[in-house]
Amino acid sequence: MKRATPVTLSAVLVVCCTSLSAQLAFRPGGSNSYQGAKDLSGLSIKTPRTRLIHTRDTALPGGSMWLQSMDPFLAFKLGKDLTQREMQVKDGVFASNGQEDIAFFKAKLTDGVTPAITGNNQVSCGGCHASPYRDAGAGVNFAKVSGLGRNTPHFFGAGVLQMLGWQIRQKMMQQIDTNRNGWVDRSEMNDHSILIRPTPGASAINYGSAGDRNGDGQPDLNGIFRVWFLDKNGKILENATSLSSPGVAGYNFVLDAFGWGEKQYGLNPTLRIFVWDPFGAHGGLQAFDPTTFEDPERDGFGQISNSGFAQPWPGHIPDDLGKNRNSVGLSTDDPDGDGVISEITEGDLDVAEWYLLNSPRPGLDRQTDKTARGALVFSKMGCDSCHVQDWRIEAADPNNTDLHKRYLGDLRFFDLDVNFSDPTNRLEGKLVRLYSTDPATGEAVRNRGSATIPGIGTDLRHHDMGDNFAEFQFDGCFVTSFRTGPLWGNGVTGFPWGHDGKSMTIDDVIRRHGGEAQDSQDRYLNASAPDREALLAWIASHVLYPTDQTPMDVNGDGAISDHFTVAGKDTGIERFNPEWLFKTPGEIEGAVNNPNGKPVRSDALVNVPESYGTNLAGMIDTDRDGFPDLLDECPEIPGVLDGCQ
Repeated sequence: MKRATPVTLSAVLVVCCTSLSAQLAFRPGGSNSYQGAKDLSGLSIKTPRTRLIHTRDTALPGGSMWLQSMDPFLAFKLGKDLTQREMQVKDGVFASNGQEDIAFFKAKLTDGVTPAITGNNQVSCGGCHASPYRDAGAGVNFAKVSGLGRNTPHFFGAGVLQMLGWQIRQKMMQQIDTNRNGWVDRSEMNDHSILIRPTPGASAINYGSAGDRNGDGQPDLNGIFRVWFLDKNGKILENATSLSSPGVAGYNFVLDAFGWGEKQYGLNPTLRIFVWDPFGAHGGLQAFDPTTFEDPERDGFGQISNSGFAQPWPGHIPDDLGKNRNSVGLSTDDPDGDGVISEITEGDLDVAEWYLLNSPRPGLDRQTDKTARGALVFSKMGCDSCHVQDWRIEAADPNNTDLHKRYLGDLRFFDLDVNFSDPTNRLEGKLVRLYSTDPATGEAVRNRGSATIPGIGTDLRHHDMGDNFAEFQFDGCFVTSFRTGPLWGNGVTGFPWGHDGKSMTIDDVIRRHGGEAQDSQDRYLNASAPDREALLAWIASHVLYPTDQTPMDVNGDGAISDHFTVAGKDTGIERFNPEWLFKTPGEIEGAVNNPNGKPVRSDALVNVPESYGTNLAGMIDTDRDGFPDLLDECPEIPGVLDGCQ
């Protein structure tokens, strides 16, 4: 597997700070500010958009690796802001070069003609991932694949799903790849079932087999796996579509952990690809990301990202390949011809991936005798055969002699453990640090240990869900196979339910189950009313929450303070606000009078440049045109298109 290649400053390539999520404007002002919009709640974005510089080491303060290693909560917040910011025309959003089809996504349906979705439909991911607001939440239906649309899933705990997807692949390859060359050649293709246990002693999950028993030219793996075909030297054949294509000697694969399911495979295999792909599809913002597309070994795997994940073949070539670059390394390809270059940079993607990798897990609301009964009913009905509850992440083992046992470990640097507290009658939680600080360098070093993750509620497989779940595509074809949606978080903000959002209640979406889930649906329909009510109550107790507003033990003293002090100021109830965990903690304005003369606490920061690092060498943007000085050919001349114009 590839190793991350160090990048010197002279070779730095960047990516525009952009975002996948909740729509927030730049409102940096406090009560005494007369320049720019005020926000005394302190919840709006506080820094102007400046593209981030991709680095592989900590030599450049403000470079992406410096941020992730030396100020990890700042990197997390910058990634979150990318998913919140309202992108503008000067950023390259919704651009068109006059081609009639620019408004349609390139992916086509079964007929090979009909676009799966329209493009140019969101200025940030928050237009869809909007509940809870300002988080990686669930959201609206939007026009995709069919007239009913697709339901926007949440991305709480997204990093856990990515880690499990990679680990499942590793454990499958332990069984398939007998010659340990890293891919599946024809001699290793057989009809043996590939079985993986989510936790020790749990029932094994069948992910298909490596052969092609039915002779359709595709491996008999479960539909959630993305497959690409290789020649006799293990090199990718980008135009090969099946095992019968010329020159095919085998294949490789990866689990598409994200998306409900497409006509083939899933949607995206990694968080990083899930960032740049929708940026282009929904916002018309093209990403230049060598981490993904540079594949010197031509095996279908790009580079290893700063977060620690190899980037597999995404199934299509990104628009911005950086064939033309300026003197500071920015791509000048400008694929959509809008005049804006390097709309999304490699550094932006580093922190966006970091944010989603560490996006906290959903919480668990009040547990009662009724919900306890519901959990038992859930298991008795066989629902947990697909909605598998618990999964184990194996500890990192990078030096194992078996390449397929070189587990990554838990790559997150923190977790939030949120549950209902009976004594306080509210949801509350605690910050769990998954890193240590190197006393010599100050670098945050992730523990990369093992972890058992409770309550996920998915087997990460595709299942045929029958006629009541069928999707009638724009082109007239039917799709019935979908990924098992994780149950965690679905109690509240999963509304509406189902891949199409067609069900207004949890009861209805269960009644729609058919196909491979028919037996469980029959048991549900034949159950007593109290059992059904208990089951619904248990599912409804799996909730999302506003991550920076929920009471939280952040300092690890075992209590939640009503007057949490940061930088000498009373910030109110203790909660997880990343700004208070920065290398230089954010200092709030504090007690002020509002325009009506009423005393209020202003959470606007008075030390934004110091806390957010906009004065760091890699982040200084003298002319405030969105291009940091080190990536600006004209650092003192505002030029929002390319740094000069």
